[in-house]
Amino acid sequence: MMIGHQIKLPALAAIPRPLYVPVAAVMGLVVLAVSLTPVAEPFLARVLIFWAGVNLAYALMPYVRRGDIPLVAAWVVLLSELAPCFAGHLISPENVCADVLGVLMAAGPIYVARLRQIQQGDIRPAGRRATER
Repeated sequence: MMIGHQIKLPALAAIPRPLYVPVAAVMGLVVLAVSLTPVAEPFLARVLIFWAGVNLAYALMPYVRRGDIPLVAAWVVLLSELAPCFAGHLISPENVCADVLGVLMAAGPIYVARLRQIQQGDIRPAGRRATER
């Protein structure tokens, strides 16, 4: 049971759904490219790059399932760590930790919010998306 009124805010920054895949691909490539530059050498810079990328994805694509964005971000993390290997460098545990921490800092609050909804009894039937037509 919901107390109060539902407030519907338009997704001002949201992009049309048909553009989700190309925009996500460009965002992933931009985050990957920036993570391979000297700008991303400090630990905090890498954390903030991945945090900003994931938050921007959540803001621009509000209708994507909450688990899909961290999944794609994990692939970008993997690519950002494997790309230097082609130049003969080793994978840096510090960089991996920073990248993963940035993704978790952005995605974590969304999962905490859903856990709170479940604890408050907001459990919809399995076909809950069918009612959104």
